[in-house]
Order: sequence, then structure tokens, then C-alpha cells
Amino acid sequence: MGKKTKLSIVAFVIFVIGGIIMFSLNQKRAQTEAQQIRHEQERIVQYIGEHIELMDGKNIDKIEFVEFQKNDMTGTWRITTKINNKYNISFSVNKLGEEIEIANYSPSEFKQNDKKKRNKHTNNVEIIYFKR
Repeated sequence: MGKKTKLSIVAFVIFVIGGIIMFSLNQKRAQTEAQQIRHEQERIVQYIGEHIELMDGKNIDKIEFVEFQKNDMTGTWRITTKINNKYNISFSVNKLGEEIEIANYSPSEFKQNDKKKRNKHTNNVEIIYFKR
């Protein structure tokens, strides 16, 4: 076997190993991001339970996540929920895990409490998580 053939085989093997490593790292990154997104949705549910009331006085029975996207220009995340199949409210987060801010809602539909409501549980609330 010639020297060029041996070098070609070694280069090919290195190329294949590099591809496998890159694929593996990308899979782990995707799994980690999916876990972070799920955790962020759980934080939003808790935030809604502690800070948001419906103006019509009804209980929040269902929270559906309809949008979860990152703005690549600013780096912020926009999370939009639909409450009780009727009301939309959007939140923004500068980085996953940081402070949650209300980005868009109708004051005629929601009341925001800056102070946490005590003993407010979301255990009986149906939650539909966003899936990519």
C-alpha cells in the first residue's frame, strides 16, 4: 500500500470520527435546550399562578403554550400562552432562567399582581406544553 493511500485512509477515518463527535455534541445541545424550554414553561405556569388573575373572576383552568421562540437579533425569548382557550398573554425572558416579564396582554382580560399570591396552586390546571 502506498504512502498516499495510507494518508487518505487516515484522513478519512479522522473525518468520520470528527463527524460522529460533532453529531453527538449537537444532539446533547438539542436535548439540553429542550430541557431548558420545558423548565421555562414550568416557571411561566408558576408565575401565572402567583401573579395573574382573570378580570372576569373565573379560575384559570387551562394554560396552553402556543409560542416559544428566540429573537436572534436581541437574544430574548418570547413565550405566548392561551389561558382557558380564550385569552392570550405573552411573556419575555432575556435569557432562559432569568426574570420573567409580561410582554403583551389586554388589561381588560387580566389583572397583574406584583406581589405573589400566597398558597396559589396550579395543580388542578391543565397545561399543554409547547413542542418544537
